[in-house]
Amino acid sequence: MGIELEYKLAAPSPAALDALWADPAVEAARLEEVRRIEMATVYYDTADRRLGALRWTLRLRRENGALVATLKTPGQGHLRGEWECPAATIAEAIPRLMEVGAPEELPELLEEEPLEAVCAAQFLRRAARLKLAADTEAELCCDVGTLAGGGRELAFQEAEVELKTGRVAEAEAFADALAARHGLKPEPLSKFARAMALAEGRL
Repeated sequence: MGIELEYKLAAPSPAALDALWADPAVEAARLEEVRRIEMATVYYDTADRRLGALRWTLRLRRENGALVATLKTPGQGHLRGEWECPAATIAEAIPRLMEVGAPEELPELLEEEPLEAVCAAQFLRRAARLKLAADTEAELCCDVGTLAGGGRELAFQEAEVELKTGRVAEAEAFADALAARHGLKPEPLSKFARAMALAEGRL
């Protein structure tokens, strides 16, 4: 099972995200040049929202031209289950996700109900790997773009600190310190949850 642990932080403006890359702590920890990735994501569910009822997220994302399918399932706190694979279509993705360990009930959920696109997101991501301590690495991502659902769009800008290896406490402390210095606020909802709220008229 893949595990994802990330701290999502809403920014007051794109300029606030620019300031993160000039932060002395980020500059000192950065292990690579900042990468720029054009992201275009479509989220899928059945017509009766079987995946949503389980709080599962199924998406197909184009990352600088390469298509990647991802399934996420809820965990405790900032932890989530995550599985991904290359795929040209969402139908092609299902057996491939099973091959990399996705929950065995996934095909059963989709047997009688075809998948449909329910909402979307498009954004520019800037990302770099950071060394937070001798035994801990994380990735800092800064995203600016739009969520789409129900014929409406919502602009957003946010940062993510995702633990790659090492100690949870180091990643949490680093995220908290960035938030305090740059006026960032915890963002409890995923991009998918906010895009679905648009699609359902709740946002």
